[in-house]
Amino acid sequence: MSRARLAAAVLLVAPLLLAAADPPGDVGPCPRVPARDDATAAPDLVQARGEIVELGTSIRFTLRFAERLVVPDRDGRPFRVDVVLLDPDVPAVDAGLYRNLNRILRYDAVPDAVTTTLLVPEAGLSRFLPPTIDGDTFVLQVPGRTVVADEDETGTSPGLGQVRWGVVVRDEGSCDLLGNGRPTERLIEPLVERDDASPVSVDDDLGAVRPDRRPLLIGLVALVVALGVSLLFRRARKLR
Repeated sequence: MSRARLAAAVLLVAPLLLAAADPPGDVGPCPRVPARDDATAAPDLVQARGEIVELGTSIRFTLRFAERLVVPDRDGRPFRVDVVLLDPDVPAVDAGLYRNLNRILRYDAVPDAVTTTLLVPEAGLSRFLPPTIDGDTFVLQVPGRTVVADEDETGTSPGLGQVRWGVVVRDEGSCDLLGNGRPTERLIEPLVERDDASPVSVDDDLGAVRPDRRPLLIGLVALVVALGVSLLFRRARKLR
């Protein structure tokens, strides 16, 4: 198998390992919300990725939809994208269609939109820059200190590794949930470099550094995919 084929296989498989997929065409009535026959369908979420960035000080969520997002949304009530979060150091609550969360990063598709951070148990609220929307891609980033407590009160080391997240996309009574809509996904943690230049990831839960096994996993999966494709090509040639 050539290096070119292996590299192509890695590029194809890597995003699948690092992003959470959501089935296309699964927009439906919001749970625990009265249904409306004339409700506009919510945008169809198909993929989501949450990661720790900016040297561990910020969190960024990249969402991809089945179609281009039209913003501002002037058809009825504007659609809403909620990234729901669970910080295990804060009591979790249930509110309406939301379950087992304590923070919400909210975007409403209105003119002059912002990102609103809701600290649900504390009834706190803050506003930050709006997400970047480019066609079918939605990128939202906020400082970690707006959702979790700083470990050293400097704003440079929020404990983001323990946070779990999910996504709820809503338009009136229509919803598309990532999974069951609860914050269960892990954030992708940043890589740091050791003296021997081998990548490691920081384990925020244990306060330790452990070797990062994701490159090995990606390589193994890519190798299996490439071998399978190669075998299919060989069988096709024999049948000719």
